[in-house]
Amino acid sequence: MFNKKAIKGTTLALALSGIMSFTSLPTYAVLGEQTLKKGMSHEDVQVLQEELKSFGLFSNVNTTTYYGDITEESVKAFQLSQGLEINGIFDITTYQKLMALKATTISSEDKVKSVSIAPSVNSSSKGALIYNRQLKLEDKGSDVKQLQEALKGLGFLTIDNTTEYFGTQTQEALKAFQQSQELIPDGIAGLRTFESINRVLAGKGIALPEVSRSAERSRAANIIETGKKYLGVRYVFGGTSPKGFDCSGFTSYVFKQNGITLPRATDGQATVGTKVSKSDLQAGDLVIFSNTYKRGPSHVGIYIGNDQFIHASSTRSGGVIISDINSSYYTNHFSYGRRVL
Repeated sequence: MFNKKAIKGTTLALALSGIMSFTSLPTYAVLGEQTLKKGMSHEDVQVLQEELKSFGLFSNVNTTTYYGDITEESVKAFQLSQGLEINGIFDITTYQKLMALKATTISSEDKVKSVSIAPSVNSSSKGALIYNRQLKLEDKGSDVKQLQEALKGLGFLTIDNTTEYFGTQTQEALKAFQQSQELIPDGIAGLRTFESINRVLAGKGIALPEVSRSAERSRAANIIETGKKYLGVRYVFGGTSPKGFDCSGFTSYVFKQNGITLPRATDGQATVGTKVSKSDLQAGDLVIFSNTYKRGPSHVGIYIGNDQFIHASSTRSGGVIISDINSSYYTNHFSYGRRVL
């Protein structure tokens, strides 16, 4: 077992001195395709452990494909050193911080600054894909349309008009692109695939049409309309259908009806999309509350505007209801919003 205080101190000292060095792993291309957390077994975990060892944060001699206690504590130490939310989950934000550091680090051996990474997939730069979720077969939404525009512009998708549906034609085009970039050709658009597309688009000077804000507002309105259909539906712990919802069962069901797949549990929904503050909430954002009946993210709802949100509250409160986000109880437990549209 390693000394967490020593590791945190070492990480901070290295970050301040700017002498962090990283290994270059040929398998790194798969890292970032999914969120990694405790209990998972995947080859990406081993790649992550190798990178953490480069920081002096992973103490085991041998790396494995299992995300256990040591990996979780190592990720927490890295998050602490970078001023990130300390949750031990290797999510999009943690991945991007790792990549940003990797890109700007000066090697202590050759003193040559590494080249910058591809444009941030969560940046607001015009003409680039913006990553909010993993896209796969049968997904729907304006982000699918943008992905199709990118694949069409790069010559991998041959269609007259792009749509908001991820069908087999999109899947095959995506596989062809992934293979051309030496990514795993699984037909699923994860974070690394988005980054590769943006890099190739930038290299060819191709700018995508901007996503219509009115289209995003329309999607939010549809989600809110769907949610309101279930006002008064009873609260059932573990419930995921109109026969009865719990909080995350309600949000995942409502978003699913609008072509967006969310993680089932609140702690998973607390990591999707982009983190936003209370003052920046927009209609359709998820709102995350913590330490209600257990430590950490423990309640979730959908912001509908005007300081109100819809959620499956509790049996005593009447199931699916609309509440004031500024009431004393919810003000005390509010953590942040998550934008997935």
